[in-house]
Amino acid sequence: MHPSLQHALDIIAIERNAAEYTLAFDAAYDVVSVFGELDLANRLFAEIPRTVPEGLVADLFNLLVWQTNDNGSAMMREVETWLRDGQDTRKLTIAISLDAYPFPDAQEMYQVLSTLAAATPEVAARCQTLITLRKASAHR
Repeated sequence: MHPSLQHALDIIAIERNAAEYTLAFDAAYDVVSVFGELDLANRLFAEIPRTVPEGLVADLFNLLVWQTNDNGSAMMREVETWLRDGQDTRKLTIAISLDAYPFPDAQEMYQVLSTLAAATPEVAARCQTLITLRKASAHR
């Protein structure tokens, strides 16, 4: 794994339970500087060993959105393809753990996540939670 990526994951692991991140934003910025923004989510997923917990990877992705020129829009579109594909439970877990709803269109999100919930028990509860939260936020 590239040293800047390892450093970012190490810092996030230390700071993730603190009141706020301090060094993690700079470490995430370094990752974007080294890897660039093109196909970032897919390239990082390929680079990060499967032994790194999904939650830690999701925390990294959540910080990276603040470091990209489009506020993570391209990264979200990448992870949405993971959800549509529905084949890799690790990818699914990371994608549904992010701090933003997947899919700009709520109906598409409901359809994709409902299908995933039915097909993949490991992510079913989180998919249902996201659907419920988005529906509730639409009624406010």
